[in-house]
Amino acid sequence: MTDKAQLRRHFSALRSSLAPAERAAAESAVMERLFSLPAWVKAPLVCGYVSMRGELDLMPVWKQAVEQGKTYALPVTVSGPRQGDMIFRALSGFTPHELALARFGLSEPTEVCPPLSLSALSHALILVPALAFDAQGFRLGYGGGYYDKFLAALREAGIPVLTVGLVFSICRTDKLPREPHDLPVDLIIDERRVTVPHGF
Repeated sequence: MTDKAQLRRHFSALRSSLAPAERAAAESAVMERLFSLPAWVKAPLVCGYVSMRGELDLMPVWKQAVEQGKTYALPVTVSGPRQGDMIFRALSGFTPHELALARFGLSEPTEVCPPLSLSALSHALILVPALAFDAQGFRLGYGGGYYDKFLAALREAGIPVLTVGLVFSICRTDKLPREPHDLPVDLIIDERRVTVPHGF
């Protein structure tokens, strides 16, 4: 099974098959591993995302970051002539009311939240959404290409960040199809383990 559309259906179905209690236990274990990372402790800025389509609930990440005095930021997609671009906006605290419904039915930070330049993301911990990850750290996304373009811009600008994929263990696989522009994440965390695909 190598067709991306088929793989998306496959891993989406696997994720949806988790019983509520099983999902809650897995999410709790993932969060415990994330918050125990030295990289989490040191990170001044955490860039998350609004969970959708059965992804792990990241509200605990937002809350923990704020409680520990970190800046928490969420992505905003840019329409118009810069179609395909994405930026992050910083939240003022654990304030869900700063979010509004936007494109693709996603909640995004409103314009009251200041945008972050690429340089402001230096040494940030960036959580990268995906349906699945493979053993090399490559991901199966949703086909929009926003994160691919954004992470490539960070690399091109020489901005050091740590990219982390949070995933249920049933959505890990040996190898996923990839494109030449795809970039692997630095760490993958599931409820069973933390892996470093390439060392760092």
